[in-house]
Amino acid sequence: MERLVGVVCLGYSGAVKTPRPGIASANRPRLGSFASLIDQVLEDDDALDGLAFAYAELGEPERRGLAHAVLQDAGNPTQALVAFLAVEENPRLRQRLAGLISKHGCIDQCAFLEGTEAQGAARLMQSLPGLEPESLRITWKDSKIASIEIESRKSLRNDASLLAVSVAEAMQTLAPIVWRHIRSGGELPDGVERFAGFFSVG
Repeated sequence: MERLVGVVCLGYSGAVKTPRPGIASANRPRLGSFASLIDQVLEDDDALDGLAFAYAELGEPERRGLAHAVLQDAGNPTQALVAFLAVEENPRLRQRLAGLISKHGCIDQCAFLEGTEAQGAARLMQSLPGLEPESLRITWKDSKIASIEIESRKSLRNDASLLAVSVAEAMQTLAPIVWRHIRSGGELPDGVERFAGFFSVG
């Protein structure tokens, strides 16, 4: 269940003798000077690549701090968080970034469904800025998961029988089946945490 749900310091030395908090830990108002900088970075692909490279060179506490600073100050943190996720190799931090994207990012989501809670198939599709669309395809029989797989745009199956439905409607059918699968120790594919946003629909 944990898999599913679940800094750059812009100071200078010499002129200032007392220690100052870094940009990630300072108690700054939202939309401070860092916000202006990060918004400019997000409009420039090369600058965004540079930010991701800088993120990758930081230690774990500083990477957490930079992600928090972006989340606090960026008008839309999605692109930066996705860029961090692309270079993050630590599984725990990848899960955290995926959770932040699901909770705070701007993600286009849609759902397709066929069948009932007893038997059927579904596809949960999402698109993040800068990344190709991907989907979580789930099939079930006798109210038990038969398969869960992550599909890229190139590997999408042509399921003509799947009908477009609202995400909330799809989750009414899927959520109980998936939670039973998780509680019984069923396997989940690597990367499934990227789809946590679907399961947080009220």
